[in-house]
Amino acid sequence: MAVPGVIILGGAHGSLAVARSLGRRGIPVWFVGDDHPIAKYSRYVKRRLTWNRLAPEETVRMLCALAENEGAAGWLLFPAGDAETQLIAQHDTVLGEHFRLFTMSWDTLKQLNDKRLLYRLASEVGIGFPRSYRHEAGEMPSPDGFPVIIKPVSSERPNALTKDKAWPAETAPELATKLSVAKALMGDGRVVVQEMIPGDGSTQFSYAGLWDRGREVAFLTARRTRQFPIDFGMTSSFVETVNVPEVAEAARQLLLATKFHGLVEVEFKYDAREDSYKVLDANTRAWAWIGLGDSAGVDFPYLAWQLAVGRAVDISGPARAASWLYPSRNVLSIIQGWRRNGERSEWRTMFGASTYANFAWDDILPGVIDLPIQARRFVRRFIRKRRGG
Repeated sequence: MAVPGVIILGGAHGSLAVARSLGRRGIPVWFVGDDHPIAKYSRYVKRRLTWNRLAPEETVRMLCALAENEGAAGWLLFPAGDAETQLIAQHDTVLGEHFRLFTMSWDTLKQLNDKRLLYRLASEVGIGFPRSYRHEAGEMPSPDGFPVIIKPVSSERPNALTKDKAWPAETAPELATKLSVAKALMGDGRVVVQEMIPGDGSTQFSYAGLWDRGREVAFLTARRTRQFPIDFGMTSSFVETVNVPEVAEAARQLLLATKFHGLVEVEFKYDAREDSYKVLDANTRAWAWIGLGDSAGVDFPYLAWQLAVGRAVDISGPARAASWLYPSRNVLSIIQGWRRNGERSEWRTMFGASTYANFAWDDILPGVIDLPIQARRFVRRFIRKRRGG
């Protein structure tokens, strides 16, 4: 019997890790994306396609045609981006007739993907989260409540705010100006204004888990030690496994409340003012550093594939100590931190990582091509900022 393959939708370095994990085991891998191309350069990706996020129904028809006419019937759809996750979840009935799905309906899934609903759920189960201001109702921070940050409710709509992830505001006039721009980009009710919890990436922690219909199958906790930019990272640059039971327990309460099914990363930040971990976001798809799990003994993509195709799940034991490095971004993060604080000790994070975001000896091309890809994106980002958005 043919081994069921996988179609990875979207993402960047997370989708590359998924392709490597499954491809090394002889599982056929196709990649469908329209943004970051890094995964398509992997030797383990056997077919590369593009989708149009502005026409989701067209994409659904394309995927169904792959199943009906191209031999992909019964394969697993593996989302690695926010828009792709929403696409699969919103069209799960149609797609489920052709593919294996390892996700939930959008009505349930959006409780974690929509920050407003996530914080409401956190409140219901007794989990801390950053103070948010009801700016639509005129509630704004007091003078001593600054700085604050402006964040998109969700990230499936690509624009300047979702790419930056957050905008800081130091004063009321700055908040008013940036909030106006954010609303124009996102629409009314699609923007969150919340307190800025002090601390850099070293105070940010994650729970990464695999769940099967409300039951935890595998997990690890990690510290996202470095990110770039260092205040509001577009991506982590150095992540290491750490044992943080409080983070794991808080994440489990959220996931149990939704009877979660699938892969998930729940992000927290430690608030030293209150000695508590506060939930920030949840990613219900392959996250950027999902490859860390492989060297930690919890290979999330392969475990998810095993569950989806009905095979026994092979877990060797608790997560081992491991680290994940995105070299080029980490250099930028270290330099930014050195210029701000004069500290040099973080150069240690450049050495001894067990997994790399882009490089692998058995899959060299993505590591080679990643630097020019990043340079091009950096130039575009610089030009956009110079032009005012």
